[in-house]
Amino acid sequence: MNLKKDLAIVGGLVLLVVGLLIFGKGFTTTSFISQPKEATATGQATSGQDSQLNNKSRVVIGDLTVIAEAAKTREQRQKGLSKRDSLPFGEGMLFVFEGSGNYAIWMKDMKFPIDIVWISEDKKIVDIAENAIPEPDKKDSQLKIYRPKSDSRYILEINAGLARLHNLQIGNIVNLEL
Repeated sequence: MNLKKDLAIVGGLVLLVVGLLIFGKGFTTTSFISQPKEATATGQATSGQDSQLNNKSRVVIGDLTVIAEAAKTREQRQKGLSKRDSLPFGEGMLFVFEGSGNYAIWMKDMKFPIDIVWISEDKKIVDIAENAIPEPDKKDSQLKIYRPKSDSRYILEINAGLARLHNLQIGNIVNLEL
C-alpha cells in the first residue's frame, strides 16, 4: 500500500520537474510574449517581430527580449521614464545618441526602480547599474547620478532585477533594431 503512494508522489514530482524544464523559461523571459500586429502599406498584417513598432525598437541581449520606446531627440531623452507609474513587463526605454559619449542618468521624477544598461557604438554592454532607485524626497542637486565606466552610444532602461535575472554582463552583444 505504501509503495503505491510513494510511486504516485515520485511520479508527480517527475511530472513537475519535466513541466518546469519545458515551460519554465517562458515564465521568466519575454521571448514568448506575442507581439501586436501592425498593418503594412499593402494592408496585410505583419508580426511586430518583423518590423519596427511605432517608435519602438526590439532589443535582444542573450535570452532577454525587450520592446523599447526609442528616445532619439533631446526632449525625449530628457523626459525619459519620468513621472510614469510603472514600466510594463517586457518593455523598456532605449536612449539613442548621435555619437558615443559618457552619458549619465539620474532618477529625476522617477516612481519605480530600474536597471540601466550602457551600450557601445559596436553594440556591446559597457556598464550596468542595477536597481537604481527613485529619490522622491531629494532636490535635483542631491540626486545620485549614474555614470558608465566607458563611453556609450545607447542606454537601455529596464525594470529593476531584469539585468540580474538574465545574467547581463559587460561585453554581452546587444541586438538592436532601430
